[in-house]
Order: sequence, then C-alpha cells, then structure tokens
Amino acid sequence: MSRAGDLWQDYLWRRRRQLRLARALRKRRELTSVVDRTDLIRPGDVLAFTTLRNEAARLPYFLAHYRALGVRHFLVVDNDSDDGSREILGDAADVSLWHSKASYRASRFGVDWMQGLLMRYGRGHWCVSVDADELLVYPHHDTRPLPALCEFLDGE
Repeated sequence: MSRAGDLWQDYLWRRRRQLRLARALRKRRELTSVVDRTDLIRPGDVLAFTTLRNEAARLPYFLAHYRALGVRHFLVVDNDSDDGSREILGDAADVSLWHSKASYRASRFGVDWMQGLLMRYGRGHWCVSVDADELLVYPHHDTRPLPALCEFLDGE
C-alpha cells in the first residue's frame, strides 16, 4: 500500500475510535448510579468492570474469585436484574453499582457502558473487563495475584 493509503487507513481507524468513544460517552447517560463507592479506589488498585443481568447464583463465587486474585474494586452495570443481583452487589463494600433498563444489544452488548466507566474510573489502573460467568485464569494465578502479574507486565 502507498504512503497515502497508509495515511488514509490511519485516519479511518482514528475516526472510528473517536466515534466509538463519543458513543460510549452518550451511552453512559443510560446508567443510573445505585451505589457509588468509587471514592474508595486507591492508586494502584486493580479494578474489575462487568455488565450483568440475573447472575445472583454466580455472584458470590465471582466476587470471591476476583478478590482472591487481587481485584480491589468492582464497577458493575446491572441490566435490570430481577433475581436479587442488585441487592447482593449493593451490600458489597468493594462494589460500585449502576443500573440500566436500556437495551443491552443497543449498547453493543454492554461495551459502550463499560467504555464510559473505564474512561472515567480506569485511568491509571490495571483493569479487567469480564462477564459474571467468566473466571480469569493465568499461569500461577493460584500463587501470584493480579498486582504481581501487572507489575511483571509493566516491567516488560
């Protein structure tokens, strides 16, 4: 490809990214804060971001798993659960919770909501974006917490 073609491709990628970021900022307005404990986030904390709906049965293990890995704060969007998920999360001291009745699909399956929260709260932090039915596993996860992995990655 010619240099002009490379420049045009670069422009298109930049423009696409700008539009997605603008969309995330707009979609963030669809979120209502239920419990805001973001003032508890400290420098160096590893943060977990997730969107969920009706995951009450999984939440205790999900939270315990990520706490054991070293996640210090959870930023969660509840997409109109009716199974008690919101109550479980609201009672957890390390969770900030937002609620939305808006369409999960129209938010690009929660990506726009998460991007909005990541832009606001994730700067300067290592962040994991996960589903409530996913458990992050990496080499030596049982003996080396996420902050140790992050420190290693920072060194690389």
